[in-house]
Amino acid sequence: MAGTLVKVPDMLREWPYPRRLNPHYEQVKAEGLAWINQFRLFDPESQDAFNRCDFAKLAMLAYQDHDLARSRTGANFMTLLYLIDEYTDCETAPSTLSMGEIVMDALRFPHKPRPAGEIPLGEVSRQFWALGRETASPLAERQFLHTMQRYLTAVVQQSDDRGKDYVRTFDEYLELRRDTTACLPSFAMMALDMDFPDEVYECEELERLREGAWRNIAVLNDIYSYHIERARGHALHNSVTIIMHEKDLDPQGAVNWICEWSDGVLKEFIETKNNLLSWGPEIDEQVARYVDGLAFWVRGNDDWTFESERYFGRNGAWVQQNRELYMLPLVEAADARAASHREEVDPETFGIAGMQIRRDLEVAARG
Repeated sequence: MAGTLVKVPDMLREWPYPRRLNPHYEQVKAEGLAWINQFRLFDPESQDAFNRCDFAKLAMLAYQDHDLARSRTGANFMTLLYLIDEYTDCETAPSTLSMGEIVMDALRFPHKPRPAGEIPLGEVSRQFWALGRETASPLAERQFLHTMQRYLTAVVQQSDDRGKDYVRTFDEYLELRRDTTACLPSFAMMALDMDFPDEVYECEELERLREGAWRNIAVLNDIYSYHIERARGHALHNSVTIIMHEKDLDPQGAVNWICEWSDGVLKEFIETKNNLLSWGPEIDEQVARYVDGLAFWVRGNDDWTFESERYFGRNGAWVQQNRELYMLPLVEAADARAASHREEVDPETFGIAGMQIRRDLEVAARG
């Protein structure tokens, strides 16, 4: 399968939300790097790979209207999610559960000092939310903590599935992927300056809109990351693998099926948005901003995929224009490097930061 060409249509070609970048991007990026670098989590090679992912840009494409303080919170959260993924990516379910408990304790008690000898993830989580909650509305804080617990619980289940080589059905996958995307706590970050009632936030229409947004983000991310996850042996929790298995399709057939399904999700999102109830002018204004924020998350995540170097190295613009992906040769997970290229297009290898984190885990395990 290595070298197989997969063509991916532009699923957002008719999406009525254009690319926009928060004007605080450069400052947020610099301040965020200064903050995370104080923990000395990465060796130079891993640091370079982390920098090239540019998680601040993801946040600033998604949280387009946040002020500076809330922009910092959004960007720091993208970094925290990356670190959680790196710490748990190859761990067993019990080990992942232990890490999730550290994160949630730090988030619930952000002014409580972390225990000596704890992995740095606890202090990173604590500092992130100690700053973030200063500009978070009660609504945002409640929803953030609730959905973060769901996310971390789902990551434990994902670790369990991985350990058992369990391939879910598509419906089972969506049930778990709702939370492993971390979209729901990311959407809570979008509401940092909003405080409309819980019964509005949790109404059926907004639930459908959140579902439409995370489903589209999830499956497009699956398509764009499949070549890396497959090469590293981590593609079981990916809709491309699942649809290939469930529908007996090759990669192109699975991508085609997913894109057709996603097109229906996008259309339903617009229809639901256009038929929202009214709760009065003050609440309606906040709800409208929130719904637009969901739509811009869909757009921003897609743009970041090609503008950062996380999935396609320096070839993102080429992939975005030509809509072609190539499968990579299988490699040992311990030596995995994600290379995305067409041979005619400046092939390169780019890494995912995490080697220093692995060493931290080994030290912690030894006590």
